[in-house]
Amino acid sequence: MTENCFYFDGQTAKATECTIHIADDNLHIYFADEPDKTIIWSKINIKHFDLNGNQLIIKYGDFPQQTIECNGSKSSRFFDQLSERNLSKKSKSFWLKNKVSVAITLCFVFVLMCLTTYFIVLPWVGEKSVAVIPKSAEIELGNSIAESILQSSTEEDSATYYTNLFVAKLKTNTSYSIQITVVESKEINAFALPGGRIFLYSEIIKSLNSYEELTALLGHEISHVSNQHSLKSICRTTASSLFIAFMFGDVTGISSGILQQADQFKQLNYSRELETQADDKGYELMLQNKISPIGMVDLLNLLKDESKEMPDFMKYLSTHPETIERIKNIESKKEVKTQFDENQELKSIFEKIKYHLD
Repeated sequence: MTENCFYFDGQTAKATECTIHIADDNLHIYFADEPDKTIIWSKINIKHFDLNGNQLIIKYGDFPQQTIECNGSKSSRFFDQLSERNLSKKSKSFWLKNKVSVAITLCFVFVLMCLTTYFIVLPWVGEKSVAVIPKSAEIELGNSIAESILQSSTEEDSATYYTNLFVAKLKTNTSYSIQITVVESKEINAFALPGGRIFLYSEIIKSLNSYEELTALLGHEISHVSNQHSLKSICRTTASSLFIAFMFGDVTGISSGILQQADQFKQLNYSRELETQADDKGYELMLQNKISPIGMVDLLNLLKDESKEMPDFMKYLSTHPETIERIKNIESKKEVKTQFDENQELKSIFEKIKYHLD
């Protein structure tokens, strides 16, 4: 039985108190003021029934439709009985009974989707978007970031001149015009920007012991440029920023935000795969220029040793994962011990770079 029910005959506005009972495929209606009167509704002729909170409304037959209105906690139980062969109604019943659990589950799914979008989908989309960015736009972006960095840095003019002369003597096999800028800093650092701009900190050059090591360093960074690693990293970051801006309804200022946070590009994050690729391409550059590739091993070992003595924020290798594995990768190559005649011209330029930084 379901308590607190009222019957409307569809012809008058009179509400008659009743109780109802479902048996097999029929609905039995009993009237409080007429104990001997019973109405039986066939379930297949029930036109509509719906539950809103603790209120159940049942409509029966054609015009004028008869209606039963039930209020109370037992209404949901009767709603379940009527919903046994109705999937849409059963689904609603499940939702009504489990709305807190369903709401929590939906919130969890939404959060999971947002996290998946932020950490996996958007970075992938951002990286793939590199293919549609014109080279001219890439170069312009790199130049803009470089100008922003130089506003807070002191360029070593002579060292910059000779380092660019050093690069000009190399076969770089890149479609980008490489432009080196040496800036004064006690940090052990070097980084590549989109479009061909490369920054070397004075301290990292001072730490180098040979022109072979400088070639390895430049080859590594030039590879980042040629393979658009820097642009991919920026696009990954920007895609996530755009997502956050969209979520909070603010999609303005993204471009200016990139330039305002130019310092972050001093420590661009690359995956192990991209770092290994840059090592391999730098290694190939050394072989093509007949420069001993052991210089790449010496460079990585030097930077690994230097990083042990320095605070984390000054470590060049802090964003270059698995350095030991990278060293093993280079050492495993068959040409690593190939000997070449010393390149006197590059050696002389290297010494001039070092001289102007002392």
